[in-house]
Amino acid sequence: MKRYLFKDSWKRWLAGCFDAVGSVLFFPFRRLRHPLDLATVRKILVIRLDHIGDVVMSRPAIRALHKKFPHAEIDFLVTEDIAPLFESSRELHKVITAKHGWFLRKSSFIEKFSEFWRLVGLLKSGSYDVGIDLRGDIRNILLMFLAGTRYTIGYGITGGGFLLNENVSYDRNLHQIWLNLGLLSSFFVAQDNKLLPFEYSAERAQQFWKKIQTLPPTTLLPRVMVHMGSGYPSKRWPLENFKALIQKIDQEALAQIVLIGTEAEKDASPDLKIRSERLIDLRGKTDLSDLPVLLDVCDMFIGNDSGPAHIAAAQGAEVILLASGTNDIRIWHPWTERLHILQHAVPCSPCEAEICPVEGHPCVEEITVDQAFDAFSSVLSRLQKKS
Repeated sequence: MKRYLFKDSWKRWLAGCFDAVGSVLFFPFRRLRHPLDLATVRKILVIRLDHIGDVVMSRPAIRALHKKFPHAEIDFLVTEDIAPLFESSRELHKVITAKHGWFLRKSSFIEKFSEFWRLVGLLKSGSYDVGIDLRGDIRNILLMFLAGTRYTIGYGITGGGFLLNENVSYDRNLHQIWLNLGLLSSFFVAQDNKLLPFEYSAERAQQFWKKIQTLPPTTLLPRVMVHMGSGYPSKRWPLENFKALIQKIDQEALAQIVLIGTEAEKDASPDLKIRSERLIDLRGKTDLSDLPVLLDVCDMFIGNDSGPAHIAAAQGAEVILLASGTNDIRIWHPWTERLHILQHAVPCSPCEAEICPVEGHPCVEEITVDQAFDAFSSVLSRLQKKS
């Protein structure tokens, strides 16, 4: 197992040099550190400046912290586009938003640098007893250190481990849910890995149904949410396959299809040429925070490995995942027992590439429409037996 999780050797070398020098310079200070007194913990900072799915999978760890420290204030640092998902969370005291996440492509280096120092000042005023970086990112570790967080925990897998009070060993074979919970081992928390639904107010739901007047809250047919987009092109099942699958389901009048996605994703396939009252196109009409409300009236989710798939898992929907070979799906899959993964095995997986370098993109393009329809039919049959 490699110590640093970088694909490029020069990055591993740079992280190693940083840690070697830092470990020597900070050695005297490490000896002065005091052990954590759990009885004195009053303010906790949790950081996950990451993609939607990664943030969703942090929730069991947050719940475990809340159970262990019911009287402590837990603040959660996430990017501003994801923050509304947690607006009704009873486990959090405050959601702190970052304007320019480290992985936001449209942000420049100057914007990210400026945002980093803004966050340092903001977190410093929080006077946190404990800081936990769930990702293992040197930028987050530096944030906690510079903000004066008294006791810090994380994975030093990109460098900066010497700055942590607890540099926890990282197991690359564990699912992200278990990795997040593993950071809390010194707190002796209950290892409850269940992913509970996102909470929202009745007013939030009413606002959604008022906004989306084309979609009735109930239907006699099973309701299936379909998401054709994803963060990376390498994770996308072909649009023509999605179209063929939707047509097949609609022709047999098996379900009501609800399309979701961003405006940009809609622009990529503006007209599916499917004229049916059973197809509701909400692409570009919903916010991320609308998805829990919408998913609570859906029976099934069909889509690529993406953030909405993880939210669907949290809300208890059956999830049919069209998984590419980009990531190791064993450790990144949506956390639910109602998961049905369709994937074509390839020797180059996991490649972690944003754009597939292999001609024909076999890991997703070899997943056939018939396979997806068979998975849909199997889940539908099980749903009908329950009803």
